[in-house]
Amino acid sequence: MARAAVAHAPGEPLRIEEVAVREPGPGEVRVRIAACGICASDLHVWRSGEGISFPAVLGHEAAGRIEAVGPGVGEPAVVGQGVVIAWTPRCGRCRACRAGRPHVCAGITTNGQDGSLALNGVQLGRYMNVSGLAELVVVPAGSVVPVPEEVPFGSACLVGCGVSTGFGAAANTGGVRWGETVAVFGCGGVGLSAVQAARVAGASRIIAVEPNASRLELAGRLGATDLVSPGDGDPVAAIHGLVEGGVDLAVEAVGSGAVARQAFDALTSGGRAIVAGLTGFAEEIHIPIISLLLDKTLRGSIYGSMDPQRDFTHLFALIAQDRLHIEPMTGPDYPLDKVNEAFEALASGQAIRPRVVLEEG
Repeated sequence: MARAAVAHAPGEPLRIEEVAVREPGPGEVRVRIAACGICASDLHVWRSGEGISFPAVLGHEAAGRIEAVGPGVGEPAVVGQGVVIAWTPRCGRCRACRAGRPHVCAGITTNGQDGSLALNGVQLGRYMNVSGLAELVVVPAGSVVPVPEEVPFGSACLVGCGVSTGFGAAANTGGVRWGETVAVFGCGGVGLSAVQAARVAGASRIIAVEPNASRLELAGRLGATDLVSPGDGDPVAAIHGLVEGGVDLAVEAVGSGAVARQAFDALTSGGRAIVAGLTGFAEEIHIPIISLLLDKTLRGSIYGSMDPQRDFTHLFALIAQDRLHIEPMTGPDYPLDKVNEAFEALASGQAIRPRVVLEEG
């Protein structure tokens, strides 16, 4: 048994309840969660109910220690190992995994139904097959990535989604290169990670677009060279005023079709616009086809096109080298009993990435 924050219906306060956690089966591990970030995707799912069956346990940015392993599991997934959980199962068998694209593994689901968590005999939905807002979870061994001892769980958990999604959207999907110009729309955890990816890659100009003044100021501290508030006027016009012709790369990290269109319109000929934010499932974007003839690209990005087993190691190295800064984007921290306060802090804009830190971790 373990405590978990259970969502019973869209928008209803989460309840801390004792849930049953089964033993890990073949190829699985059980992880005791130490820290879990609250992502805007969790907020969206909790409010809208899109992509999840209730009752459910949310949370998909989680890190902790392996407590038990199932049959057939070997190194590096061993008892006591600190790990971060990736929400792509990396099955190794599907077409995407065989092609080296585990970020679109066929086993990815927003609504895990593996029966590993249950409440009074009722199977719980598991968001992204992680359910990090529980003390214990069972996940595929291929989903866990070892965390170096020098990287605290509070930082490692953010690598599980927000940091990798934003950093990878710029570095992997967008392919930002030295000397290029970049605009990042939205300065939450994903957007600020994209800003940092552009800085690490050596972009010559990094324009942050964000209405929240404190987030915009933080973007400047983390690497943005220019700060644009939509409240001061059309951000696309502002970007074209800063960079003649538009930017080489624009990353949308808001979750808005209208903002995705702004990112596309901010491009120079041959530029790339990457949509990384989670929108409503039915939201659409309309682009004049003639714009595509200027060799512009509009592309989606899931999980920053990351291979967690390979790329998380690189992110941990950047954290250890003090080149990728996690802590300024995170907090405050809450115990599991205060999980509803964590969601409220994110919803109100008071926090960029609140974390739930479990005492047992």
